[in-house]
Amino acid sequence: MTTINEQSRAWQGEGGPAEWTRAWDRTRELINTRANRFSERDSDASQEDGISALATAIYIVAREQRIEPAAVARQAVDDLIRRRPGETDLDIVRRWEAHLENLGHDNDDKTDPVSVRWQQLRYEHDPDERNWDDSLARHGYGLTAIHYVLSDHVALVF
Repeated sequence: MTTINEQSRAWQGEGGPAEWTRAWDRTRELINTRANRFSERDSDASQEDGISALATAIYIVAREQRIEPAAVARQAVDDLIRRRPGETDLDIVRRWEAHLENLGHDNDDKTDPVSVRWQQLRYEHDPDERNWDDSLARHGYGLTAIHYVLSDHVALVF
């Protein structure tokens, strides 16, 4: 069985900006302190999306604020994911896309690991399915899985 740490290296992809690598390193530091909170009961895909969204958020904040990923505060990540008055989840997706474009990424590029990861996070799972009896089914945009990773259940401290 592979560990979350090992899986996250695959989710990160090969190459990309140095800040992308450091954002993933910081994310692994954070999740490794709570690795026992990620269990086989959780959907692997949801864990992948949540952890990937956290790494992407750390990357965006670090690049925009010109700081090291280790210096990114939880409040900055919360501000990035928080729904603003009148916003929908799609508006948050568009906002993140704008951040990535402003950082020089083509969100449809299949060779840029940041863009490849974003393509997963912006995907809307089961948008028309309203019979959500299976709590492990993925619903909504992949990006929204960050809420689980940042929840009180996982309790990441940074």
